[in-house]
Amino acid sequence: MRLNLGAGLNKLNGYINIDKSKKAELDLVLDLDYEVFPYENNSVEEIRATHILEHIKNIIPLMNECYRVLKVGGKMHISVPQGIGIWADPTHLRAFSKISFRYYCGYPLSEIYGITAKFREESNIFVSNDDGGVLEVVLVK
Repeated sequence: MRLNLGAGLNKLNGYINIDKSKKAELDLVLDLDYEVFPYENNSVEEIRATHILEHIKNIIPLMNECYRVLKVGGKMHISVPQGIGIWADPTHLRAFSKISFRYYCGYPLSEIYGITAKFREESNIFVSNDDGGVLEVVLVK
């Protein structure tokens, strides 16, 4: 099973496409800020989170939930805006830096913040573009 979070109009074949909008006609309507996945622990092979995490109010519970459902060895592919593109969209609630995701990889202060995810960072690459760039991160359970 593979999940595409915040799919919106970007429906991917071979994935369960998830968004809170009912207008998108996706596979699952779910508010990622407040609802948990209806899947068993260790049941998901891959999660795609392309330009969605910057829209999430409750990022820690969502990252913990992604870790919960991923199988051991499963990957979470993350893309988030960088540079001027971070605040260009009025619906963006947060920004991420190159080191932001270490908190979900067993960083010493993580548990104090309620972070139970203990991913391993496989890659963390900045890709420049006209809007400032994109941070492409792959986390592995």
